[in-house]
Amino acid sequence: MAVLDKESPIPLYHQLKEELRRRIETGEFTKSAAIPTEPELEQMYDVSRVTVRRAVQDLVHEGLLVKRKGKGTFVAAVKVSQKLNMISSWAETMAARGVPTETRDIQIKTVPAPPKVAAALEIPPEAPVVKIDRLRCTPDGPVTAMTNYLLPELVPGLCAEDVKGSLYQTLEKKYHLVLARAHERVEAKPAGTAEAAMLGVRRGAPLLHITRVTYGPDGRPLELVMAASRADRYAYEVELVGRPKNQ
Repeated sequence: MAVLDKESPIPLYHQLKEELRRRIETGEFTKSAAIPTEPELEQMYDVSRVTVRRAVQDLVHEGLLVKRKGKGTFVAAVKVSQKLNMISSWAETMAARGVPTETRDIQIKTVPAPPKVAAALEIPPEAPVVKIDRLRCTPDGPVTAMTNYLLPELVPGLCAEDVKGSLYQTLEKKYHLVLARAHERVEAKPAGTAEAAMLGVRRGAPLLHITRVTYGPDGRPLELVMAASRADRYAYEVELVGRPKNQ
């Protein structure tokens, strides 16, 4: 355990915050486990309660710690990241990282396509589409609320069992569809009332919203997915190569 330098120009709360961060990142404080209480941290580092509270609160805001009323402060659950250099489903991303998953609240029904869905799938407005709603969870709780839209003629007989895991594997193996390319948009939005209730966050909490259209080899849209993920549990990665030639 590091000793804080009271002669340093760096504020004590910042020193403590970085020391707690180090202990989290090195695994001294394990994921989902409680960290020492505020009085214990005061004694361990010989600092005031105000210093402890500010350091802890900063790490809560960063998503490294989470406070549970009446229980204490815990190391936040592992944040899973998805690389944006290939077409991968949520279930495949989690499986590749060894994270157990569960799918809840599955609903599959045929509905008239709303205007935005019809435009994305290049079909007439109100044309029938298969709508799939799912809540994707890890052992730490809900992570992503997801809605997929598919053309009915491409997925006859699709059932809840088909979408508990990877929808993309079902499309490939059961329906022999080829997922050639996809266009995806990622943006940050505050959680609305319904999203907050589903994902177990406060209203207005930051969410990562993605909209993806997946295409077949002939350029025909096969699927539209819209998903909202907890920003404290999910991230996206992009690998960047090279620089623009005309500077």
